[in-house]
Amino acid sequence: MNAGYTFHDDDVIAPEIYGRIGHPHEAFAWLRANDPLRYVHPTNFRPFWVVTRHADVVEIEKQPDVFASEPRPILGPEASSPQLREEVLGEIFRRLQDSPRLLQVLATAGQAGLIRSLVQMDPPDHPKYRALVQPWFKPSNIKRLEDSLQTIITRILDDMMGDGTVRELDFVQDVAVWPPLKLITQLLGVPDEDEWRILKLTNELFAGDDPEMKRVGEDPLSIFETIKDLYDYFTRLTDERRAHPTEDLASYIANGRIDGEYLPYKELISYYTIVATAGHETTRTAISGGLHALLRNPDQLELLQKNIHDEELVKLAVEEMIRWTTPVAQFSRTATRDYSLRGKQIKAGDTVGLMYAAANFDEEIFDAPFEFRIDRKPNRHLAFGTGPHQCLGLLLARLEMRIFFTQFIPRIDMIELTGPGEHLRASFVHGFKHLPIRYRLRPAA
Repeated sequence: MNAGYTFHDDDVIAPEIYGRIGHPHEAFAWLRANDPLRYVHPTNFRPFWVVTRHADVVEIEKQPDVFASEPRPILGPEASSPQLREEVLGEIFRRLQDSPRLLQVLATAGQAGLIRSLVQMDPPDHPKYRALVQPWFKPSNIKRLEDSLQTIITRILDDMMGDGTVRELDFVQDVAVWPPLKLITQLLGVPDEDEWRILKLTNELFAGDDPEMKRVGEDPLSIFETIKDLYDYFTRLTDERRAHPTEDLASYIANGRIDGEYLPYKELISYYTIVATAGHETTRTAISGGLHALLRNPDQLELLQKNIHDEELVKLAVEEMIRWTTPVAQFSRTATRDYSLRGKQIKAGDTVGLMYAAANFDEEIFDAPFEFRIDRKPNRHLAFGTGPHQCLGLLLARLEMRIFFTQFIPRIDMIELTGPGEHLRASFVHGFKHLPIRYRLRPAA
């Protein structure tokens, strides 16, 4: 850590800082050493407690009765005054005036917003909604996806190889995005010609603070047009799958029932949205960040190349890539009652920010946490969360990454970075948005 570093509240959450330096590890290290539970007042954010120690994140995550997901599951910027909020709300209603069902959702949303997925839910709803698709993500079902993944990734790498000469591309946008996107759209039954639509809407939803990803770069309300398009698309998909059910995940969601009834409209559309977005955005981030880490640590790349057929080492390497990249930077919880932690009093109604990248580099848990080691064991990272909100698709993400690198690494004849890469200006789902490389690939064995 830089001895001359001075902590500022904005350092832990401001999207522009993430866009400039990536995860703010210097700020997190300072907090872990000096004030691991600190109440901050960042610009344009409601105040919250920054939680930076691994043990504290676990303690909070495993008590959903004390620390609730609703009404603020994610730390995001907010309008600064009641008057401004009223103006914003009026403009949102105007933009959505041709979507009466969505307007009805908005009119009754209150603080909850237009998306209510598993991320936003607490008991008793959370376990009911999670159970709806849990069978899709059990190990036996994930195992059956291997053949599809193998085919998808082989085609992507063949396209990447081209004629076998030295080539250059943006690894994030040209390669890493496609394996998880193609798999999740296949699972949802989204046709190939609509892949671009899911990609575009996901970028806009998860990286809304990045001008490059926004629908209209300087328009903060363009996110509501994105949500409108998500509602419209998945409403049509629901109507199709209820009229003509198939075996895909979209039919499962469209025809799923909670307490004997179809899912309410907002929760229904939100279910598709969380599957479609979380199903690929985070995995592409881990794949691209994982390659960057390998290229910045050539000894680790060489170790992986020499042992790529060692299944145990590949599994460990994937876990280290996930820890190192921590694609989901944070979630937040609201205290339902007063709670004492690290000698400080969290008051009922206070927000706690669970900073996963901070926890994943906690010196109390990880030996030499700032060394990228593909054989790290144990690796108790929290990139998938823990407790009842642990990521539903973690087995799928691990499988995708194992298959990708198991195929990709043996085909590398030469590879190097041609630039530093660019980070998303986003402090929720965070990672590289561009990663320029020069390479030459061999044909598949």
